[in-house]
Amino acid sequence: MTSMFEQPMVKLLRILSPTINWLETRGTVEVADVPTDHLEAIKQLERIGVVHKRNNRCYELQRIRLKKLMGSMGINTLTPIEPTPSPTVTQVAPTIELPEATVPMPVNSELN
Repeated sequence: MTSMFEQPMVKLLRILSPTINWLETRGTVEVADVPTDHLEAIKQLERIGVVHKRNNRCYELQRIRLKKLMGSMGINTLTPIEPTPSPTVTQVAPTIELPEATVPMPVNSELN
């Protein structure tokens, strides 16, 4: 059995939670006023029935549908997935210690 946070719908809602929170604070949003960074998320939320396009002009969050969906999955609050920080690369100047100059050893010419 997969854990609750590995379920596809839970993952989707957690990824889309910034847009859900944005819609909740704004209420009804005109289609033309939606920023491009939220547009694809709104379309996905519309497909699963959490967002409704009213009169083909306004997007509206369906809070009851969202609460039912979250309740059926056992989620009380949406917490967005934190992006994993990429490791920072620190450049270090290599320190190379060269041995003191030495006189080359004579090469045995019989081997060549």
